[in-house]
Amino acid sequence: MKFLEYRSKIDMWDDIYKPNSIGSEGGTIIADEEYKESCRITLERCERYDAITCGVYGCMVHTAFCDKSHSQEVFDNMKNDLQEFIDKDTTADEEYIFYEEFTSKY
Repeated sequence: MKFLEYRSKIDMWDDIYKPNSIGSEGGTIIADEEYKESCRITLERCERYDAITCGVYGCMVHTAFCDKSHSQEVFDNMKNDLQEFIDKDTTADEEYIFYEEFTSKY
């Protein structure tokens, strides 16, 4: 995939960031985005680590913890995986498999 195609895919997310907000892990939210009113992902800066919390509305919530130097890369990868999942037609079994694989990966 070309860089511009990748950027245009990622840019389909809505920025819902509100300055000075505190996240679920007690850190300062530095990015907060929503996709098609179906899922959300939040990046927060905590004292010793960054936390990325995401959810598919009504189905799954997951938090991943990572080093501050890698958090943006992990955040972007999680967004891409979530977007691909939301854009697919899936069965209940396929959804379950996605949630299991996603939470194991991150």
